[in-house]
Amino acid sequence: MSAEAHDMAVRRMAAAGAVPINWIAVMAEWRRDWAREETAAGVTSVIAEHGGASAVAFAWEMQLLAGRAGAGPGL
Repeated sequence: MSAEAHDMAVRRMAAAGAVPINWIAVMAEWRRDWAREETAAGVTSVIAEHGGASAVAFAWEMQLLAGRAGAGPGL
């Protein structure tokens, strides 16, 4: 398959009503519930290793959440 064939296939799917999304969105849809702790570490490690700018944003959010958790009841 070529890049052109792939692009044309995506265009045909979009014309039929499909909404193209990236792999991170697919993974988040499959994840369903971030409260399921038994699989959270695996998913977050994939994001951290392969997520590019999304991984940076995710790491920043985790730092903010960790800071809030240690801030006490005043928040």
